[in-house]
Amino acid sequence: MRRIAVIGPNPSSGALSNERFVRLLSSRLGLEAFSLRPAPRLAFAAGGPQMQLATRAAAGSCASTRVDADTLIWLRFSPRAYLRDWLAGWLDTLLNGAAGSRRRAYRARLADVARACLAALQSDAVDARQFDALRPHVLFLEFSSPDQALFWLEMQEERVRETEPPRL
Repeated sequence: MRRIAVIGPNPSSGALSNERFVRLLSSRLGLEAFSLRPAPRLAFAAGGPQMQLATRAAAGSCASTRVDADTLIWLRFSPRAYLRDWLAGWLDTLLNGAAGSRRRAYRARLADVARACLAALQSDAVDARQFDALRPHVLFLEFSSPDQALFWLEMQEERVRETEPPRL
């Protein structure tokens, strides 16, 4: 992995937004990462080591952007992940008072839980079939919860530490 594109989650999660995940990737692993917003009519295509990103307008015109990324991470959190995050925020408030209440601002809200449920009922903004066509060209990772994404990040940190030469 040398350059990573991160998509999602939709709606943005309080515990782990794509911008925060990109910052964590960059700071902890030293990789170049950037975020892409899922949008209607978003299309991907692969051409060698690069990924093509195209947004089709309603009139049929196609604006495309060449994206140099060898890894694509899709933060596709389930409504259950949003509900767990919302409940964890309230539990933190009950157990820790004012300090927990301040931290709850970084957690999912009830509106986020409702939007995640509605998003699960609708078709995805990014078509999963597009990713099947990309798999031979880029490394594709899909995470269904913030915990899973953070665990993967910790394992990558451990892998980097294991491959570093010992300091004398």
